[in-house]
Amino acid sequence: MVFTINEKCIGCTACKKRCPVDAISGEKKKLHKIDKRLCIECGACGMVCPSEAISNGNGRPLKRLKPNEIPAAVVDINLCSGCGFCSDMCPFGCIEIARQEGQSETIGVAVVNVKKCVACRLCESICIKEAIKMDKRI
Repeated sequence: MVFTINEKCIGCTACKKRCPVDAISGEKKKLHKIDKRLCIECGACGMVCPSEAISNGNGRPLKRLKPNEIPAAVVDINLCSGCGFCSDMCPFGCIEIARQEGQSETIGVAVVNVKKCVACRLCESICIKEAIKMDKRI
C-alpha cells in the first residue's frame, strides 16, 4: 500500500525534497501528491513533514521527527563484504566503498555520509549480508 498526502499539506515542499525516488509532486503552498507507481514506502517524506500530512498504506499519519531523531544508515564493518550493492542503490550518493586500513585495494567496506542520508532504507533492503541498519545519528 502506498503512502498518501492529505489536506493538512501546507505545500512547504519538504517531502518533495526528501523523497529519494522523486515520487512527490506539487507546487509551493499547494497540496502535494505521491505517485503510487514510484513510491517505495520508505517514509522519508513523513519524517520531515511539519504538518504530519502524510499517511502510510494503513492510513496512519507519519510522525515528524526532529533532525537528530531521523535515523541514518550504519554499517557493521564485520559483516560488510564491500560488494557495492548499497552504493549502487543509494539515490543520494551517501555510500561509497572505501579501502580498509591495512587491506588490499580490492577489499573495501561501505562508508556512509550521514549528512546526506535521508533514511530511505534502500541500502538496508539491498544488503544481502545484513550489514546495514538504520540507527540514530551520532
